[in-house]
Amino acid sequence: MGRQGKVRISQCMIVKNEERNIVRALTWGRGIVSEQIVVDTGSTDRTVEIARQMGAKVYHFQWMNDFSAAKNYAISKAYGEWIVFLDADEYFSEDDAKKLLSYVRELHNTTCDRIMTGLINLDDEGNVLSVVAQSRIFRNRPDLRYEGRIHEHLISTAGKVIETADIVSDLSIFHTGYKKEELRKKKGRNLKLIQAELSEDPDNYKMLGYLGKEYMVMEKYDQAAEVFQKALSHMPDEGKGVYDGTTSEIAMRLIAILAANCETEEKVLLEVYSRAVEYWPEEADYDYMVAQYYTSHGNFQSGEKYLTRALDLLEKHGYACKSMQLSANIKKAYELLAVCCYNNENLSGCVKVTTAILKEDPYLMSTLTILLLAFRKDAEQNGKEEDSAGELAAFLGRFLYNFQAMKDRLFVLRAAMAANYEELVIMIKGMFTPQELEIVEQSLQN
Repeated sequence: MGRQGKVRISQCMIVKNEERNIVRALTWGRGIVSEQIVVDTGSTDRTVEIARQMGAKVYHFQWMNDFSAAKNYAISKAYGEWIVFLDADEYFSEDDAKKLLSYVRELHNTTCDRIMTGLINLDDEGNVLSVVAQSRIFRNRPDLRYEGRIHEHLISTAGKVIETADIVSDLSIFHTGYKKEELRKKKGRNLKLIQAELSEDPDNYKMLGYLGKEYMVMEKYDQAAEVFQKALSHMPDEGKGVYDGTTSEIAMRLIAILAANCETEEKVLLEVYSRAVEYWPEEADYDYMVAQYYTSHGNFQSGEKYLTRALDLLEKHGYACKSMQLSANIKKAYELLAVCCYNNENLSGCVKVTTAILKEDPYLMSTLTILLLAFRKDAEQNGKEEDSAGELAAFLGRFLYNFQAMKDRLFVLRAAMAANYEELVIMIKGMFTPQELEIVEQSLQN
């Protein structure tokens, strides 16, 4: 890095009844930011009390059904040269918070106006739901302000181009707002604000897209699909080929709804897919969703085709602002590809994919079972049944498992039994002492 002078960062947030999240929301910034600004929009719990106890500057703002108005008020109170605007249910890890400070110092004397990071959406169990990109770090400049009642976005009121530094692959925000309790809390509020925007501009395709997402949260999938179709029909032709994460998500969600519906006709799905690819050719989620549709219908040839294309797109273009479903479910995608390869008699492809998966996580029973099935079928087709079990055991012991460990021997034995690979079962059982085998036999019966 170049020379790093002192740069002040103001952490800003708007809150309402966030006593469960406020401690974590303020803790990550300690020692990193110069001030913490909390704008309360009407809390009735201990949010304000806790924020003050933690040293935050607390301001009150009369809620007027406009997220931009509240956020811009918070910005007006900040003195730092840079602003980090996270919600109360979002936070940086300790390591990434330190990286954030280094990046801001490095970029301060450049023309960069804002920084794009990853945003990892988590469910109730802490599992990754999706990975997207967000720009929540920006210069404290009079012309940089938020616009829009809901799903607000940063603009330059002076009409300037906002130059962005992309560090999505190195810095991420964790977001817990997709927990069921949080979604219930937001559901009715967001719907009213979106409908208010659409009452003024009924053909606003971005707002139609947000309305469709709300219907999905409410599990009104038919209404969501209808709204997404309308949003696509109003998208301008000049947007073709220009990547836009917000609008591409409209097509992705529509494809996801159609793909999950067993009654969807292939022609209908592919019409939406073709339009989506025409607009956003770098997006891998479209192919991932279509592959799921085909595999659910037993068409593994098409499933393999679209999965391969999806993974190629992800590797070529990355996941910055795109491919959030595939990137969050990459292991499942490869497992599905292995199933397709097996069913398509592409046994070498199946072995290659399953081996790659197991090198990352060797204790996936379904994946190992598919690998064994592929080896077994290949041996049968080539008349090598007698030699295959020994070759396979040697392969597994060399690349994936430690057969000195009873845990690994038992795991492979269970997979061999699931695959009905009798020769391998006999070979693995031969690796146990008589005393161990007695214990193993008892455990297998339970």
